[in-house]
Amino acid sequence: MKSTNIKDTLFEHFAGRSTALQRTMIADWLREPANQTQYVAWLDEWEQQHLQYLADEDTAFQNLNNRIDTWEDAQHHVTETQQPTIIRPLFAQPRWLVAAAVLLCLLGGLYASRTYWLYQTIETAYGETRPLTLSDGSHVTLNAHSTLRVPRFGFGQKSRTVWLTGEAAFTVQHTATNQRFVVHTNRGVDVVVLGTEFNVSDRPGGTKVVLSKGAIQLNYTGKTRAVRQLRLKPGDAVSVDPSGQLRQSHTTQPEISTVWREHRFVFNHTTVREIAELLRDTYNLRVVLKNKELATRTVTGSFEARNADEFLQVVAELLEINYKQKDNTVTFFE
Repeated sequence: MKSTNIKDTLFEHFAGRSTALQRTMIADWLREPANQTQYVAWLDEWEQQHLQYLADEDTAFQNLNNRIDTWEDAQHHVTETQQPTIIRPLFAQPRWLVAAAVLLCLLGGLYASRTYWLYQTIETAYGETRPLTLSDGSHVTLNAHSTLRVPRFGFGQKSRTVWLTGEAAFTVQHTATNQRFVVHTNRGVDVVVLGTEFNVSDRPGGTKVVLSKGAIQLNYTGKTRAVRQLRLKPGDAVSVDPSGQLRQSHTTQPEISTVWREHRFVFNHTTVREIAELLRDTYNLRVVLKNKELATRTVTGSFEARNADEFLQVVAELLEINYKQKDNTVTFFE
C-alpha cells in the first residue's frame, strides 16, 4: 500500500469513517513495527489538526467554590446602615433555595467520589510483585510498592489509559480498532503505544522507560510545560531525574529491565548508593554507611533473591562487607 494512500485511509479511520475492509487493511499494515511508529506520528498529526474540547471539571468546580466564598465574604461585610438580616429556619426559605442547596451538596459529593467510582487502584506491598490482566487482554506485572489506577468498568472507545506510581512491566495487546494505550506517570512522562512490551519505573530517584518490543511514543512535559515527543525503538531507554533532566540511551539487552518479575537482580557496575535506593523502594529499608567511601563502591553480577534477607546476604558477599539490621534500618560496614 502506498504511503499517501495509507495516510489518507488512516485519517478517515481517525475520523470514524473507515470501513470494515479498511480496518482489516490497517490491522495487517500495523503488523510491521516500523508502521506502528508511523501510525503514532500520523495520529498525532491528525489530532493536532482536529483538536478536541475537554471540559476542565476541576477548574470549573474550583471557580464555583471561589464565587461562593466571594458571596459569603460580601455578606459578612454588610454595613450597619443596611437592613438587619432576617434569619429564617430552613423550612421557611424559598423552595428553590433549599433545592439548590441540596443539589450543590449532591454535586459536591459526586465530585469527591467520582474517582473512586470510575477507577480502581491496584497496589502492591513492599517486597511483593503482582501479575494483572487488564480488560483489553494486556498483561501488567506490578513491582514492589507500586500502584496502578485503571478504569473500573473497562476502557473507552478511543484510548486505554492507566496511571502508574512505582514500577511495572507492560505487554500491551493490540486491538482491532487500533486503540492507543497510554501510561501516565507523576513526573510528566507519558508512554503512548499500540501493542508492545516495555518497562516503566517511576520512583523517587527518577523515572525510566525501556522498550523491549514494538514502538513507543514518549511525551514528556517538563517544568517549562513544553512537551517533548520522542519515538523509541526496541532497546531505547529514556530517563528523567528528579531535577527534570531527560537522558536517552540504548541497550542491547532491554529484557534486563524486567528480570525483577522473576525476582532476579542484574547489576553492572552498580554503586552502593543505587543499591540503597533499590532497597528503599523495594523493601522499605533505610541504608546507613559506616564508611562514606562505600557509597561509590560498585557491584557487577546477577542473582535471585525472593526477600530482603536473601538480597542483603548476596550483596554483602559481593561487596565483601558486613551488615546489621535493626527494624527498617540496615548498616553496612567493613
